[in-house]
Amino acid sequence: MIGIKRCLHFLSLLQMPFVFLIVGLVVSVIIGTCISAAVASKIVRPVREVKKAMHRVEKGDFSQRLEVTGFNGEIDELIESYNKMAQELGGIEMFRENFINSFSHEFKTPINAIEGYAMLLQEQGLPPEEQAEYVSKILFNTKRLSELVGNILLLSKLENQAIPQKRTLYRLDEQIRKAILLLETKWTKKNIVFEIDLDEVSCTCNESLMLHVWTNLLDNAIKFNSEGGTIKMELTEKNGSIIFTIADNGCGIAEEDCKHIFDKFYQSDSSRKDEGSGLGLALVKQL
Repeated sequence: MIGIKRCLHFLSLLQMPFVFLIVGLVVSVIIGTCISAAVASKIVRPVREVKKAMHRVEKGDFSQRLEVTGFNGEIDELIESYNKMAQELGGIEMFRENFINSFSHEFKTPINAIEGYAMLLQEQGLPPEEQAEYVSKILFNTKRLSELVGNILLLSKLENQAIPQKRTLYRLDEQIRKAILLLETKWTKKNIVFEIDLDEVSCTCNESLMLHVWTNLLDNAIKFNSEGGTIKMELTEKNGSIIFTIADNGCGIAEEDCKHIFDKFYQSDSSRKDEGSGLGLALVKQL
């Protein structure tokens, strides 16, 4: 009997490490499962958040931004891409709304003027000089309307990069002189004098589009200059950069207006709203 008891006691001692091993394995599985669940949750949760946010974007809500987890590089890149996309779409939507509101207002002004002068022309017994004046006003507003539509189309193509970039090497100083000649009627009417210092500078860019830059800047200098004023133009090339300066001695720009001069449809001088659309400098900047 004593021998049997000793054998059973010996066998129980042998089984104790095995029991500990089983318990250890069970505990390891439980801990591993918990860790896996936590890791999976950290990965799956942000993906679900991105999915929810994308559904909001589909409905036109671009306001939600997601926090970067700092846990997974690829997940963080996905979140950053979403945030950037939502920001860009929000900006586009805001621009679209502002653009439609501004465009509809700017478009109505010349249309209403054309309609009004056309109605006046229908009156019987108008003196020839009045008829000529009304016809002149109609032609002026049709030209303004045509320029407005052309500038809007060009700006839209530039912003969407729909214009092929046909770059050629040409003389920039000669192109600026060409712009001066194109606007000769305007500056001779105001007896404006030029002080020109243009170095021989060549550049490789879209020649036809760059002509818009010079004619617009020069047109502004003429428009806001005083009668018999002076326009100074300088073109130089320094350290691989081309520097063009144009200055007039007109009324200048108020300090509070300077930050808005490149905004679409913005015009600091309300008395001259009939002379432009407020798209010129926006085009210059985009070009």
